[in-house]
Formats: sequence, structure tokens, C-alpha cells
Amino acid sequence: MLALPASTIDPPLALLGGTFDPVHCGHLRIALDTATALRLPEVRLIPAKTPVHRSVPGAREADRLAMLHLAVAADHSGTLAVDDRELKRDTPSYTVLTLESLRAEFPTRPLLWLIGADAFVHIKQWYQWPRLFELAHFVVLNRPGYAVASALAPALADVWQGRLSRNASELRDTLAGRILLHTVAPQAISATEIRNTLAAGASDAALAPLLPGAVLAYIRSHQLYAPRAG
Repeated sequence: MLALPASTIDPPLALLGGTFDPVHCGHLRIALDTATALRLPEVRLIPAKTPVHRSVPGAREADRLAMLHLAVAADHSGTLAVDDRELKRDTPSYTVLTLESLRAEFPTRPLLWLIGADAFVHIKQWYQWPRLFELAHFVVLNRPGYAVASALAPALADVWQGRLSRNASELRDTLAGRILLHTVAPQAISATEIRNTLAAGASDAALAPLLPGAVLAYIRSHQLYAPRAG
């Protein structure tokens, strides 16, 4: 595990990546609830430029970034921030490159990458995946009742067993290398569903529970995810 003397370690920085196409209330709730539960002072939302393991976003980079800034501005806790470093890079959105950049910028802050359990079980498909644990901790966001360990391939199961932490304080006392399983409330919201609902011509009343008001207003004013013709 990457460690420094406790007196030299700064407050942790949590990171939540995604396409945010569009950012929605589920993203924000997970980020804020995890920050509260783990006593994290800051969660940065990192929009992907060219996602490697999913389809190309429907909205332009500038629009996805603008919606993120609007969503974060509505959070008065001061916990959420936007980090656009992946949009500025002319490479696919490899997490290892993002973490290398953050580690160089914050050499004494523990980095905590927030990741859904369904994504974590496929992390061996990520570019230079073993190096990820040299750069950050992983907080695996799990739904109630899902046995993550039983879904892991043998090689990843060994990593899981060797790095699993039972105490969130270990993520604040070392810079990288631990895995914490954190159960979150299920969020019955998906960006795909929202895009489909918008394309079907849904009313603002139907969308209001799913999106921050400022984000919905931006979508309407810029005619994003417009209803399908015909």
C-alpha cells in the first residue's frame, strides 16, 4: 500500500467518473451519500471524453460539462466539484491516465475512485488495470444483497482478498491500494432511460424527479435529446 507518515497525509479526494449524458439526481445522491457516510470532504465528478467501455455520448462535451457545472452549483454543501481533465486530453478516457495526473497534482492526498460493483467485476478489462491500485483506493458501491466477491474472476478475487478493507479510516491513512465495499441505496434512475424519455417527448413534470431543475432547463433550451421525428 502506498503510505506516508500520518502527519503528512492530506484530506482524501473522492472521484466519480462517467459520461454524465446527462448528469442526473442518481449521480448526485450517490456522490453526496457516500461523502457523508465516509466523511469525504470533496467528490469530483469527472466527465469522460471518449469512453472506452461504452457507447459514444449523445451530447457534446461542452453540453455535458455545462450540465455538470449547473448540477454542482445547486449543491450547497460545498462537497461536489467538476474536474474536466479528461475532456482536455487527446486520448481515450483511460482511468489510469486520469489517476496518474491526479497523483502528480496531489502527491499527499488519498485518492478514492468511486465505482459501481457491476463495473468493478470487469475491471480486468481496463487499460493497465493492476497499476490502478498503485494510484488510488477503490470504493466499490454495492446494492443491498449483491455478493460482489462471488462474481469476481479468480485473479481479481485474489486482489480483492488482499486489498479489502473493513475500516474506512484505512483509506484516509494511506494514499492508495485498498478496496472498500460500501452499500448504497439503489437509484432507480439511468441516463439511458432519461434520454429515451426525452426523445419520447416527456413533460417537464415527468422529468422533474430525475434531473436537477437547472439541468432540465439547459436540456430544453439547447434542444438536447430531442424528440424523435415522426
